[in-house]
Amino acid sequence: MKKLLTISALALLSACGEKPKSEEVAVVEEPKNILENMTYTVDTVLVDTGDDFINFAWPFISSPSPNGNYFYVLDLKNEKLQKIDLDLMKLTDTFTIYKDGPNSPGSILGVTALHDDQFFFSQLHRLSVINKEGEKTRSWILDGDKIVEGFSADGGSVSNRIILDKDFSRLYSLPLNYETRDTYFAVLDSAGEKIMLEELTEFQKANKFRIQGDSEGKGEFLHLQQFNDLVLISCSVGNGTYIYNPSLDSLFYREFPHEIVPLEKTGEVKNKVGGRAEFEEELKKLNHQINYWSFLWDEKSQRYFRYASRAIGFDEEGWAKEFEIFFMAYSKDMELIGETRFGEFSTIPFGLFFKDGKLYSYVNVEDELGFAVFTFNF
Repeated sequence: MKKLLTISALALLSACGEKPKSEEVAVVEEPKNILENMTYTVDTVLVDTGDDFINFAWPFISSPSPNGNYFYVLDLKNEKLQKIDLDLMKLTDTFTIYKDGPNSPGSILGVTALHDDQFFFSQLHRLSVINKEGEKTRSWILDGDKIVEGFSADGGSVSNRIILDKDFSRLYSLPLNYETRDTYFAVLDSAGEKIMLEELTEFQKANKFRIQGDSEGKGEFLHLQQFNDLVLISCSVGNGTYIYNPSLDSLFYREFPHEIVPLEKTGEVKNKVGGRAEFEEELKKLNHQINYWSFLWDEKSQRYFRYASRAIGFDEEGWAKEFEIFFMAYSKDMELIGETRFGEFSTIPFGLFFKDGKLYSYVNVEDELGFAVFTFNF
């Protein structure tokens, strides 16, 4: 997979009355698929916790730092946030998170590490930024009904997947209609007031693969991220991605011309099922389908990466036990520049992030926190 670039240059030489000459520059070949011959090695390293321990009880809430040098683990049970130095691979600090009082973040849905040991906590309508001393330095109470006024989204969903930009100047979230599952993109100012709300119509196709039982449901997962000032909204249903540029206040949808990776889910599942047995049968159908995961940013190479997975091995009950993983690369301008089949894994890698050009994924090694570190060559 190659594309040919021919570059011509005209050198005008005027010294000594010499006539202009044309100079032909050598033909340069640039690979269309930079991952075509990719190889990698993987090492597993354990975190030195000293006399402390890291609680792996569900839910496991964690976040890498923006620069990738640290990894934070939120221990809800013991009301603390633990800091891991990834260069030392050691637990180096513990911060108190107050359960009650004016500095409490409330019932936590998620946490994102910001710069300088500050943390963005989200819950339903209440949001906060808390520093390493446990002090709340910023807070918001969102008026959900006002934000979604004039749209079919539910006011209680305004903090869905919510993120805060690095300047604390804007909030982004994905409100939705709980009944129809239609999703919207919300842009809020630093006070939590609506700037923009727009329906993500291209993701309506994800509703075809939603399974709803009497007491449980399974649907496609949406990702909301921000890198290099671009906000990316992606969905597990396929490779299509919404890209929002805050400086231009523009939102557009892009699909990528993958040749190796399936473009999106196909076929049908039963959306409304009865008992648990029927629910599981429909889930097994989805096991064969492609799942696209969130984007990753590698500061060293100045590229985006993303992976996708699908089950290829199943146990006697029909549940997935082996997965085929695909890996994709994109330029800083969000152009597809590479794709490859990553390999076969017994589990899906979780908690992925880049540090110094290497890909990290947290792993549980006999109830000890470790990281699988991928080193690429391409």
